[in-house]
Amino acid sequence: MTLTDVDRQLPNGFHDANLLRFAVDYAKATLSLDLDLWVGSPDARTPLERERRKPGRIRIGGLAWCVIAPPDVIVRPNPRGFRIDAGPVSDLEIPPKLPAPPPGTFSWWFFVQDWNTSLYVAGQSATLDWKI
Repeated sequence: MTLTDVDRQLPNGFHDANLLRFAVDYAKATLSLDLDLWVGSPDARTPLERERRKPGRIRIGGLAWCVIAPPDVIVRPNPRGFRIDAGPVSDLEIPPKLPAPPPGTFSWWFFVQDWNTSLYVAGQSATLDWKI
């Protein structure tokens, strides 16, 4: 499974998710992203149903690289997390200079709105685990 597969499983993809934590384990070639995911429906009857969120963890295996662009601001704590959007690097009109992803890997960007910067990753597999 790739990040595209995970994105398609979510009712709103990664749109308006909040990044709570990310951790890279270079020794194991993994990346974990703890997210508060928007799973509500814009067509739901109540604001509570429309804005429903659910915590989950994205695990990327076979990590080839992780590149973090410097933020435009000083990062301040935020217990609600930081609003993100995401997508394949190949969808960017002007992709940044990044290492070529090895064969058999995907490459994605995660834009952190509050920081006005992006996190770029390339990996072989992705999974979503819901945190209850």
